[in-house]
Amino acid sequence: MISFSVTEQRRRLRRAVHGSALLVWAFAGAVILAAWTGSPLRPPLALFALWCFAGAAVAWNATRRGAGRETLTVTRRQLLLRRSVGPFRLRRRYDLGRVRRPRLAARSRRRFRVEFDVDGRTRRFGRNLSAREASCAAGIIRRATRHAGGPP
Repeated sequence: MISFSVTEQRRRLRRAVHGSALLVWAFAGAVILAAWTGSPLRPPLALFALWCFAGAAVAWNATRRGAGRETLTVTRRQLLLRRSVGPFRLRRRYDLGRVRRPRLAARSRRRFRVEFDVDGRTRRFGRNLSAREASCAAGIIRRATRHAGGPP
């Protein structure tokens, strides 16, 4: 079993997670504000500062790079892709006999990702990998599919 971990994940998953967190933060703030508006008491300044800090932390984490992890694991029979952002995880398993054409895809002149086909659909792993990292991962997938009975 061989595993590759990349600490940068897919942009869509990160946007969905952080967008949802910001919506929950804003909704809860509106509910709390509505409850305090009808009351003669004002919220303590420390609580208000903490609330603003929490929103700023979520917004900052949404915009930073590398806010997640991708892991590719190759076993004798399966190829496993795991993506995670915070507590949210997405796992996909592929039978090595159905994996076709592992290859490098150039995102730019110096940045690559690994692609392979499964059941007519292209799957991708890794963003902003160096040529050496991407070719190593693609080579291991290629060798594993050859031993599993798939085409080279």
